[in-house]
Amino acid sequence: MKKKFTTLFIVALALLAIACTAKEETTGKAIETGHNGNIQVEVSFEGDKISEITTVHNETQGLGDEAIKRLTESIKANQSINLDTISGATVTSTAYLKAISKAIEDAGKDLSSYQTAAEKSEKTEENLDTDVVVVGGGGAGFAAAISAKKAGANVILLEKMPQVGGNTLISGGEYAAPGNALQKVENIEDSPEIFARDVEAAGGNPQLIEVLANNALDSYNWLRDDIQVEWLDQLMFFGGHSVKRSLIPAGHSGNEIISKYLAKCEQLHIEVLTEANVTELLSENEKIIGVKAETPKHFLKISAKSVVIATGGFGANDEMTYQYDNEIDDKILSTNAPGATGDGILMAEKVNANTVDMNQIQLYPVCDIETGKLLYVGDTRLVGGALLVNKDGHRFVEELDTRRAISLAIKNQVDSVGYLIWDEKSSEETGTIHSHPEEAKSLYDRGLLVKADTLEELAQHFEIHPESLKETIENFNQNSKNNQDPEFNLRMLGWTIEEPPFYMLKTAPAVHHTMGGLEINTKAQVMNKNAQPIEGLYAAGEVTGGTHGSNRLGSVAMTDITVFGRIAGEEAAKYALNQ
Repeated sequence: MKKKFTTLFIVALALLAIACTAKEETTGKAIETGHNGNIQVEVSFEGDKISEITTVHNETQGLGDEAIKRLTESIKANQSINLDTISGATVTSTAYLKAISKAIEDAGKDLSSYQTAAEKSEKTEENLDTDVVVVGGGGAGFAAAISAKKAGANVILLEKMPQVGGNTLISGGEYAAPGNALQKVENIEDSPEIFARDVEAAGGNPQLIEVLANNALDSYNWLRDDIQVEWLDQLMFFGGHSVKRSLIPAGHSGNEIISKYLAKCEQLHIEVLTEANVTELLSENEKIIGVKAETPKHFLKISAKSVVIATGGFGANDEMTYQYDNEIDDKILSTNAPGATGDGILMAEKVNANTVDMNQIQLYPVCDIETGKLLYVGDTRLVGGALLVNKDGHRFVEELDTRRAISLAIKNQVDSVGYLIWDEKSSEETGTIHSHPEEAKSLYDRGLLVKADTLEELAQHFEIHPESLKETIENFNQNSKNNQDPEFNLRMLGWTIEEPPFYMLKTAPAVHHTMGGLEINTKAQVMNKNAQPIEGLYAAGEVTGGTHGSNRLGSVAMTDITVFGRIAGEEAAKYALNQ
């Protein structure tokens, strides 16, 4: 009996050991460099099954973090890292998948066991019906969708990328509003008429500009009060404006606007579909009756009484930008979100839509020389004050001239780069380094942004002529104190570069905004080649042309997409509900 008991006891222990082994928990850790710094992952296993993934990162909210979230869900569901990167967040996706691979090996697992291809199901056809379809999930699209819904229409919003936001998400979100409350605090005289004159200087359509100017402040109030966007108690002075009038969202980021738009859509029960690539506008008897779209799971046919195109411009389409402006060659990068490829323009042209100003393409002067990313650290130039110098230590352009003028001036310097310089006082007043710490750290780490106690140290780092740089700064300081700038007539004076530490940022221009696009009237109706509205088709935002002429002033895009996004949504709803 004792022997039998001992045998049973040993068997029980063996079974217990097997069970414990099957449920054994192990973890692996790894770090990879993402878009905004390190991505740290910890992968937990139950046996050989990936049970949990914990990630610490500083990737862009609404973009990089959404990519990580989607990849995490796919890895756990498929037990595989053989996944495509998330379009629009390629750097983040690639870094994250590399980190996961290293963490799997760190846990002592066989990496090849987690590299099987995920099964793909066959796409099915699905038919939907609604009043208004909005194509594009950036600022203009959200403004249109929410306005159409509040006007009583049923709305579906389609975004081709895995995440919403477009260029609005990665922008600073600044909004030009004449007559705003902060201007009154600073005793700045402004009006819709003054604003319109500033915008019209680039040769845009006066009728569209009048609508823009007269609705700018009201649409800002709508963002603040209805959409609940938070704004800072600070104004920016963008180049080309005659007065300081540009408001800044919380965090100095368009993410504040997009996140509040999303919350509003949820509140209003607006259906928002991502990874929904619209491939065709459906028409019948020269009247738009819906769209065709493709998602990872479905071929969609959506019948609608009206359609709003808000797909953005074509700044991320190298072939189109070069086609319309040969100065934009393969040496010039782009600040644009990857979804800005001109799809809406190309689709609308197939239904006889007219385009205007397609050769008017804006460059942004202060961009990352390696990636083309717009640099918000450089916004010090617009608030606290900063000077642009070249390799010889000399100024070469007015720092608040138009974006294209500054960009082309930089392009003509040695190595096609400029060097932006400011002091601690300007840095503290602007706060851009503190507001964008990940961007600043990346620039510091790559030696593109330098902080030093003397001008000589900055000159030495960037191999700039030190005596010329000192002379340039001394002359400017003296002139600025006397409220004059005989060289370039800088519009914002009274500040100096005297208080150490000093900062210098190496910068280059990149494609930023395409002023050309679909022709619209003041009701945001898309016009055909016979100068008549296309029935049931509306457009707003960068997909349209005519408003900005040859140059879009900084922060006017946010005004444009909000004003005309609201008009497009309201008019599309009115048309749909009357059918």
